[in-house]
Amino acid sequence: MNVGTIVLHEIDKETAERYLGYGTSSADPVTAGLLRKCEAELLPEIKARYVYKIFDLTDGQPAGCSLCLPGNSIREHLMGCSKALFLCATLSSAVDRLIRKKQIGSMAEAMVTDALASAAVEQVLDGAEAQIFTKHPFREHTWRFSPGYGDLPLEIQGAFLDLLEAPKRIGVCVSTSLLLVPTKSVTAIIGLGEHIEKKNRKTCEICTLRGNCSFRACGTK
Repeated sequence: MNVGTIVLHEIDKETAERYLGYGTSSADPVTAGLLRKCEAELLPEIKARYVYKIFDLTDGQPAGCSLCLPGNSIREHLMGCSKALFLCATLSSAVDRLIRKKQIGSMAEAMVTDALASAAVEQVLDGAEAQIFTKHPFREHTWRFSPGYGDLPLEIQGAFLDLLEAPKRIGVCVSTSLLLVPTKSVTAIIGLGEHIEKKNRKTCEICTLRGNCSFRACGTK
């Protein structure tokens, strides 16, 4: 199993603003100040780690393991791919504790910290991809496809984490309600190959959160 770390020196506040519902607009001065304050408090709590494994694909399924990827969405996503990268990344349980502490003291700071943490985990995934593809160069790869997208069910989260030994390697588990713990964690599948169809692009239509998404409400697709 392959484990890595990512160090963040700053958080993408533009993305955090989008999570807060600002869309393409800039945050007001008060919120901008909260973003800077909460970023300074959040960064020391982030101990970002990731774990991954690359599988050969046989008929669109990972070979040599018991996990089956059900549904048409993931089948179409991996069409033309010869391998698949299974990835899990997390910020740390300390981030969850900080958000809970903020919820007691200031809901405004809790919301801002949560948005910053959501932006940070995306940065961690981007950094993990960069490290992985430097070590394992592939001509082409798809975007990240997570359980819950399209008809790939969240119910596979437990088996996904077990396959990566994520509970032992980086401390990520799944709750009875199928939420990842720590909450600022992500699982994803990335198709790898030489001639991948360019249509494998993320859109709102394949996401289960499309009916309740602040990004889509502000025009992001």
